[in-house]
Amino acid sequence: MNSNGAPFSFPSLPIVTPDPPRKSQAEKYGSLLYVGLGGLVVLLALVGWFGYRVWTMGPVWRNVYVLNDREAPEERRIQAALDLRREPLVEPWQLWDLSLHRELPDLARYILAEGVGADLVAADPLGYVSAVARSEDWPDWLRIVLARPLAYAATEGHTLSRERLAELCRLGDPQLRLWTLYALALQTRPDPATKAEIERVAAEPGPARELAQLFEKALAADAPGRLAALDEATAWTRTHHPAVSRLWNGWTLQGDRIERAAPSP
Repeated sequence: MNSNGAPFSFPSLPIVTPDPPRKSQAEKYGSLLYVGLGGLVVLLALVGWFGYRVWTMGPVWRNVYVLNDREAPEERRIQAALDLRREPLVEPWQLWDLSLHRELPDLARYILAEGVGADLVAADPLGYVSAVARSEDWPDWLRIVLARPLAYAATEGHTLSRERLAELCRLGDPQLRLWTLYALALQTRPDPATKAEIERVAAEPGPARELAQLFEKALAADAPGRLAALDEATAWTRTHHPAVSRLWNGWTLQGDRIERAAPSP
């Protein structure tokens, strides 16, 4: 009590509660914070990679546009096909698809098809050889240029359908037959008559004798030598196959450029 006899009371005081220590972002969100940051990094990387791919694919899209532009000069369209064939970003199956487009210049289609290699055969050996053997509406120049990868695939040790290869042999094109016989000669346990047929054509006078001699040389060589001989056979076919040479008539390759050939004097 105070001096006046009244009960004494303390003045009311506010209750002061000290602030708890602040938590860090890692303490608040735990591992979710790092998951979110990781996701952001991955997203930025994907966006950057997409942008880089779009930028690097620019020349490819331009060549595809020129190739399909019916208003463009024929020389530009054929050059676009050559540039696409030499572009490492273009997949073999894309070259295959483009070579089948009938609205393209025939020489452009041939150049695109010449870029198809053994990898496409290896991806589906039966399907590939079946398409080459059984596509009835293909011109002779397209069939022989797309039969070449079968020989390259056989050189690399891939197994091919003997039945489908036999169908190719029966189509009546002497040069196509030689390309096919070479592929047959490299299959497991080949028929000796296959190699004997190549040797017979190589020994007798005839329009396909030089080609048979190249295949004879390939069969006697090691793997690198075989590939080199096949490259020679490719160049020989380009200038000696009747249907193919007509495509190249009036055109010539100068390095990485295709140009109209100078008229003969």
